[in-house]
Amino acid sequence: RTRQIQTITTKRPSSSSYQQQQSHRHLSNFSFIDESSTKKQKTASNKTALILGSSGILGKTIVQHLSHDLQMTIIGADVIDPVKKKDIDALDAFIPLQHTSNATELTKSLSLGMRNINDGKEKVVMVDAIICASGGWEGDPTSSYLPGRLLEEEEDGITPEMAAEEWGKVLDKMLQMNLHPVLAAGNVASTHMANQGLFVAFGATAALMPTPGMAAYGAAKAATHQYIQTLGAMTGLGIGHNKIRKDAKKFRRGKPYLDDMTAVAILPTMLDTPTNRKFATRKDDFNAWTKPIDIAEEIGKWVVEPYLRPSSGSLIKVYPPRFQPGDDDSDGEWSKSTFGQVR
Repeated sequence: RTRQIQTITTKRPSSSSYQQQQSHRHLSNFSFIDESSTKKQKTASNKTALILGSSGILGKTIVQHLSHDLQMTIIGADVIDPVKKKDIDALDAFIPLQHTSNATELTKSLSLGMRNINDGKEKVVMVDAIICASGGWEGDPTSSYLPGRLLEEEEDGITPEMAAEEWGKVLDKMLQMNLHPVLAAGNVASTHMANQGLFVAFGATAALMPTPGMAAYGAAKAATHQYIQTLGAMTGLGIGHNKIRKDAKKFRRGKPYLDDMTAVAILPTMLDTPTNRKFATRKDDFNAWTKPIDIAEEIGKWVVEPYLRPSSGSLIKVYPPRFQPGDDDSDGEWSKSTFGQVR
């Protein structure tokens, strides 16, 4: 299929290199939801996905799989413009975001981007899946200031104010990268999610437990887990005790997108990406790390076949590949990553 792209301008214009490479494209063939043909089963080519973090390694892998393998219509959104031709060709529209957006600015930018996509259209562009693939890691600051010191005293050249500022920057960064995009995407779901929608966010296996040395990262990921569990409980497919289900039913009134939407958090352990390899030790075996394509393919199954999805509100742990010994004449091979519900 011929793919055409439109850049949605919010506050940050896209780079000149991106504009040059996509100047021959424009959005004209979106997959609109035909409410009159509910009896006709959708195929992947009828579906549309919004992918936040579409320029990252994980995001690009998901974009490529859903676009090329499943022939879906893809709306990308990121603080970094796609540059390579194959990444541009895989998108049908792109919403540029600001690096330093707070939750309010990010939510407004996404909402404006989706509204601009709809300008001049007879029908509202609905999305079948919203996938929040944006994220990042940074450890807590190593600088410290011993309690009980006077304000004017320094500890190894670090004042209390300097230590506080460093901690605040790491906390802001982790929230901006890992939590705010998920919350902003939840707002988009309230206005643009189609029937039987899929909402996917990325948590972390590490955040199921205490995270010494990376409290800011752990807090952001744990908050993501809580949001997905809450969002999932509010859907008609959510699980929980009677009071939660009763309260959720009241909340869903006037919000039909929640009736059959599935919200899921995927919790990887270690993704095989160039950045993670930089921090690897000699003992690390990259074969035992989760390949981004394994996650992309699992999400693709959930998009195409709703009955394969986990329960709404689930936290799905990604179990890394395992070595499977072969027969006498074979050296064996590594399996793909597997997925299992932990909560």
